[in-house]
Amino acid sequence: MTTNETDTSDGMTVRERLAAAGLSEQRVAMHLENKVLQIDGQTVTDLDQPAPAGSRINIAGS
Repeated sequence: MTTNETDTSDGMTVRERLAAAGLSEQRVAMHLENKVLQIDGQTVTDLDQPAPAGSRINIAGS
């Protein structure tokens, strides 16, 4: 799965972007724990890190 939302504000976080894409908190936590979330190719370690418009969030293996 990939989210690449170009109409979001620059203040959004990884958590907010994934919620906006329809992922539940439980699913997001599972992906974080499994270390498969990436933003622009870098593994996400903090769901509250910035994820500005134009950045690409991937769930590796999807």
